[in-house]
Amino acid sequence: MAPPPDLMTDLVGEILLRLPPDDPASLVRASLVCKPWRRLIADPSFSRRYRAFHQSPPMLGFFNFNDYFRPDGGVPHFISTVSPSPIPQPTFDRGDWYALDSRHGRVLFGSDSRARADLFVWEPITGRRQEVQGPPMVLGHGFYTAAVLCALRSCNHLDCCGGPFLVALAGYDTTGRGLRAHVYSSQAGTWNTPANEYSPLRIGQDRSPSVLIGDYVYFTLLYGDQVLRLDIGKNCLSAIDSPGSRSYGESEVLMLTENGSLGLARVKGLRLCLWSRDVNSDGNAEWLQFRIIELGKLIIAMPHSEATLLGSAEGLGIIFVATQFGVFTIELKSGRVRKVGNIGDYFQVFPFMSFYTPGTALAL
Repeated sequence: MAPPPDLMTDLVGEILLRLPPDDPASLVRASLVCKPWRRLIADPSFSRRYRAFHQSPPMLGFFNFNDYFRPDGGVPHFISTVSPSPIPQPTFDRGDWYALDSRHGRVLFGSDSRARADLFVWEPITGRRQEVQGPPMVLGHGFYTAAVLCALRSCNHLDCCGGPFLVALAGYDTTGRGLRAHVYSSQAGTWNTPANEYSPLRIGQDRSPSVLIGDYVYFTLLYGDQVLRLDIGKNCLSAIDSPGSRSYGESEVLMLTENGSLGLARVKGLRLCLWSRDVNSDGNAEWLQFRIIELGKLIIAMPHSEATLLGSAEGLGIIFVATQFGVFTIELKSGRVRKVGNIGDYFQVFPFMSFYTPGTALAL
């Protein structure tokens, strides 16, 4: 006797739930097997179960800062780490745009075309795009950085596209007011008033990727040996010391450690050092170096050459490293290394993490 149809559907659903989210093509192939499977996979309830089952959105690729030397004007591009790519290339009305951040299914782009920054937030999965005029401060060229994040505290960030968002921007006001921060709310459509100013530190032109931990957004600073911290809830700026001075030729990126604390990766030559900022027995936060990785044993590089850190995938424990032979990802937990990009003019990369299932509306 054949099993009841509902039972078969439940079994198939349980099997399909276990297809890896970092291979979205597997769900696409499964949806082509037959009409019942296609209906099951395209059902919004399956998408919700799929996200809840896997919890962490996978990395589908990354956006580069921009390509200065490309003939099309040097705009940012999306480099897929899955095949085929489920994400279309972003479109721009001019060639001076660059990527600033990517988080919670959104990508933030900025431009230095005017004293007040031009910004826009794009959702690659839905195609939604929202322009954001910069805050009321006079910004020097390159002396600001920003982060984008979901505005809902109750959200699990598994599928918050289409919802309200925040843009946290920190920049050096050239009128002499020092370093200021503003937070933009898409719900209110306005920037808030900064609670304090921080001087004389300046945001670095490198615009390294930020890290979000709770209500705090962390940015690296080009000048000084400190990390900038913005309390979004209180709109308060402060700075914390980084783990020692950065020497010439060293590059560093912030990251989220496995236990959820602030981390920092720094490379000198082909030696990668990892720090975590944890609370000691006296109740004070301090930097502890917890690992050293000899990159020459993991990635292709010339002896005595310099590797460069480009970014990290927040919450996935992945570091992006560039050498003369390309761009590589290193999974810190497993040690897995993967080449994800060819030799190019990469300055920073911004990983894009999101679930993608058939039936998702892509604006191609």
